[in-house]
Amino acid sequence: MDSFPKIHLDYDNTFASDFGTLVHREFKPLYADESLCRIIGLNSVSDITSLPSLLDLFQHIPHEEAFENYRKLINHEMKPRVRTFVLNKSGGQQVNLLAAESVVEYEGEPAIQLSVIDITEKYQHYNDLEQQANVDALSKLTNRNRFESILENELSKAERYGQPLTCLFLDIDNFKSINDRFGHHVGDEAIRRFAYCCKSSIRKSDFICRWGGEEFLILLPNTAQQFGEQLAERLRWRVSKLALPCCPDNSIQFTVSIGVKTIEQSPYSVYTLVNDADIALGQAKKQGKNQVVSYPSIFRDAM
Repeated sequence: MDSFPKIHLDYDNTFASDFGTLVHREFKPLYADESLCRIIGLNSVSDITSLPSLLDLFQHIPHEEAFENYRKLINHEMKPRVRTFVLNKSGGQQVNLLAAESVVEYEGEPAIQLSVIDITEKYQHYNDLEQQANVDALSKLTNRNRFESILENELSKAERYGQPLTCLFLDIDNFKSINDRFGHHVGDEAIRRFAYCCKSSIRKSDFICRWGGEEFLILLPNTAQQFGEQLAERLRWRVSKLALPCCPDNSIQFTVSIGVKTIEQSPYSVYTLVNDADIALGQAKKQGKNQVVSYPSIFRDAM
């Protein structure tokens, strides 16, 4: 193995652990070292080299694509890459691996060498930081900062494809009185239950965030106003049925007001979408709360 080219990757000390080395030809393992065994959780080198194919370890990788990339790499039609893989160990443990590829000569014929390192802890640390940056700690929903980027992206997509985009602006009614009367711990529980109720009521393709305090936004891509209003009414009803424990022998209920705004043609504007939904929400509050009001129906109703 001394004739193999060394691969130098510029990692800091947070990656300080052994590299594992593997050589394969058309994904049939030819060589592996003890470090690789430790990384991927196998007992011996023979457990690796006896495998019919490395793809047995990484079953989520499409075989056809893998062999096509192998061919290009061996024929120098593609540059060697540094890639990440997810390996499921026995027992269900998931390991994140970073692997650098290179073309080498093994027993007189071309083969692929992989230099592998376990980045599971680093990956988890990154995910934790991303979670802190993008998720509201109390509600576990997307925070406002991240949601503003989603708004821009979804608005551009809607305008590009000529699709309607509906925004629901939600505000828990009389939230201050809940905090004042029962304490902030009850108010916090109201936020959590409200957030779960809303998130469990929308599609996977929809987006929800805690906009601030007791205000929330829901974004419904490719959704006409009529269907946005129907969802808003379902949410209003479901929230009114929530029972919030405030003491051992008692519970309280609360309601929500919702403003609805749909953009169906140019100009598509984040400001218009959110501001008009907010105006509709304000009207729902003025009309007695626990209501759904759409923009611009508030102007039609006033005529």
